[in-house]
Amino acid sequence: MRWVIAGGGTGGHLFPALALAEAVAARGGEVFLLGCGRRIEALALEGAPFPVATLSGEGILGRSLGAKFKAALKLLRGVKEALGYIRSFSAQIVFGTGGYSSFPALVAGRILGKALGLHEQNAVAGLSNRLGARLVHKVFISFPEAASFFPSSKVVYAGNPVRPSVLEPRAREHSGPGLLVLGGSQGARFINRLLVKTAPALFERFPNLFLLHQTGEADQGWVREAYQRRKLPARVYPFLKDMAWAYAQVDLVVSRAGATTVAELCALGKPALYIPFPYATHAHQEKNALAVVSHGGGVMLKEGSFGEGEFIGLVGSLLKDPEALKRMGAKARRLYRPQAAETIISEMEALAHA
Repeated sequence: MRWVIAGGGTGGHLFPALALAEAVAARGGEVFLLGCGRRIEALALEGAPFPVATLSGEGILGRSLGAKFKAALKLLRGVKEALGYIRSFSAQIVFGTGGYSSFPALVAGRILGKALGLHEQNAVAGLSNRLGARLVHKVFISFPEAASFFPSSKVVYAGNPVRPSVLEPRAREHSGPGLLVLGGSQGARFINRLLVKTAPALFERFPNLFLLHQTGEADQGWVREAYQRRKLPARVYPFLKDMAWAYAQVDLVVSRAGATTVAELCALGKPALYIPFPYATHAHQEKNALAVVSHGGGVMLKEGSFGEGEFIGLVGSLLKDPEALKRMGAKARRLYRPQAAETIISEMEALAHA
């Protein structure tokens, strides 16, 4: 089967698309990836074994009337571009994972009469996927809570595809407690500042702490300088490509609650302290975190509702209790659906054949 998979802009849309593309290729299928040209795509797709192109598009919500008009023109241009790619690739299936490139690709696929599907990664559906659901034949969800946003006849609870590379075993390179700090693919300034302020106290409690910090490109310089000034042996990266290695080094993860990160943590049984991005559309990150926290697979702090002392105390108490962390990780692992990509592929290819 020949697939066009469209999605990007953030890791939350891009990495499920990439995981699905890898699974399709492993089954002998062919894939053409459509993104929207963000920096995260260049970093994550470097050397990808699939053809990749970008579509015109930008957000519409929360903008002036003039900006909305310009965005609508870009959307039409994106549909025209997608028509060309789908035709030239002779795609049989067009699949969207959200982001600016997803909706125009689905519109083009509908015009061309292709088998259409989309994937909603979050517990609360985004506007692009809510609109796209009207066009497609199947809607695949990661959280049961998302089902209410779509026609029940189209919904399949598949889970969130996780890249096989993330699940590869890696050796642990140190003997002390490990803490991984993630702000998502683009970083999180609040979390970066929080760690810089609280790291001295954490190292005082745990002198052999292994601190691994993904900052995003914009904050890498000042965060690294702040650790160096305090002579703290933190490892700082703008973007971690080898997530399997990173996860293997740590006992606890401090993170936003983007859907891909949540899925990876559950897949690996990693306990997490979630600090959801408070301005995420429809508070979807908080809902993502609650879906795990409510089952005992993590804990959550809301940005703006806690102080540095509370954060230090919570992280310290968790790192001091390895058995509690193992129990928390095991509960998170139960939420993982390892057949997510296979479910999507089987459903979509049966639809294309029909």
